[in-house]
Amino acid sequence: MENCKFGLNDHKPFFKEESHHHHHDEENCSHHHEHEHGHSHDHRGTDKKVLKWALSITLITMFLEFFYGFLSNSLALISDAIHMFTHSFALIISLIAIIIASKKAPLSKTFGFYRTEVLAAFINGITIVLSIIWILYEAVERFLNPQTIDIKTAMIVAIIGLVINIITGVILMQGDKNNINLKSAFVHMLSDALSSVAIIIGYIIIYFTSWYFIDVILAVIVAIVIGKWAIDILKNSTNTLLESSPLDITIVKEFIERNEKVIELHDIHIWEITQDMYNMTAHVKIDKKDLEEYENILHEINHDLKEKFKIVHTTFQFEW
Repeated sequence: MENCKFGLNDHKPFFKEESHHHHHDEENCSHHHEHEHGHSHDHRGTDKKVLKWALSITLITMFLEFFYGFLSNSLALISDAIHMFTHSFALIISLIAIIIASKKAPLSKTFGFYRTEVLAAFINGITIVLSIIWILYEAVERFLNPQTIDIKTAMIVAIIGLVINIITGVILMQGDKNNINLKSAFVHMLSDALSSVAIIIGYIIIYFTSWYFIDVILAVIVAIVIGKWAIDILKNSTNTLLESSPLDITIVKEFIERNEKVIELHDIHIWEITQDMYNMTAHVKIDKKDLEEYENILHEINHDLKEKFKIVHTTFQFEW
């Protein structure tokens, strides 16, 4: 059997747009691998530039909101700045993912540096949770001892924040439309823009009524929105770090056992290196009379796993 890297030693995340290339034979196998490698670099330069611009703008706005939030005494503005911080972190992770994808790892890092992204997400989740605890503590404090706010300053900064969010969204739209990292960064921008709109509306009400408690209510709402996102991040990153299976093992097992040449699949391990980069090891039981066919069976299994489940690296032990 000639060496073939397709599905056997494919250490990079799965790119869905490649899925229309179905190659089974040995000769096409190397072609498929090269095609993938080329495609994965197509948008990388543009995406990196787009993310750097978006990140710079978001960080500037975040510092602006933090500074004027404390200056104008608005908890809602400070919580929006923390919201911005979570999105800055999301952009940093997206940027790390792109940089990592083009870095060559030393031999000892057998799965490359992809886990850095997961580690960063985990740290981000913990940071956000601590920020939320502070917002909620401050909200209770202010509810018991109401404070006045420099509403004009807070409103101007909130409007600037909204405008910059829209600009960042437009910048992100210039990147690769299929990049999951850019997509999630765009969704974060959208949620941040919506919270800015809510805060501006709240400030208008405060301006005409002097109901300063609205600022506290807005801060708590923003904290709840960020909290939901932080819990998702912590759950996903913890599962990845604990090597939990990202897929339902029973479904994968049943899917492979549908292959008439496969009698049984057992001792299955599936784990995630980073987003869309799943690995699998298993024992495959086949009939002794199909031993000559084992090469084709292996190719079929690898191909099906990659297309249906994004499993890009497999190691199978055949038994009969």
